[in-house]
Amino acid sequence: MINLRAFTLVELMISVLILGVGLTTVANSYILALRGADSVQNNISALMIAKEKMENLEIASLKGETLSSSSAQVIKSLTKDYSYQQEIVPAEESTDAAKYPVLACLSVNWTEKNSPKNVTLSTYLLQKK
Repeated sequence: MINLRAFTLVELMISVLILGVGLTTVANSYILALRGADSVQNNISALMIAKEKMENLEIASLKGETLSSSSAQVIKSLTKDYSYQQEIVPAEESTDAAKYPVLACLSVNWTEKNSPKNVTLSTYLLQKK
């Protein structure tokens, strides 16, 4: 006698349900990973803008150019508009009579998913009196 056993309809429905829940979880994880990658890309772009502006300030400081106390502008990229703002604040007098340190603060702001985000860099620069 041959004993044939097949899947019942209930077993088939349960396996499809388990497979559906598993695939939904994987798809949601993939979507969250894509959103996270987009957020990281915006942070990297903002950091690159801030780093470039900070390097320009350092070069101007080394050349002895007068640093403007504050400035703001909008930098447009392919995906976002970044608002850049710099502020130069004099620090305490140093012992060197020809130069004194100033605090340079750079802030890059943007909107991501209807919430404001920002990156801020600060450093001390030497500026001629």
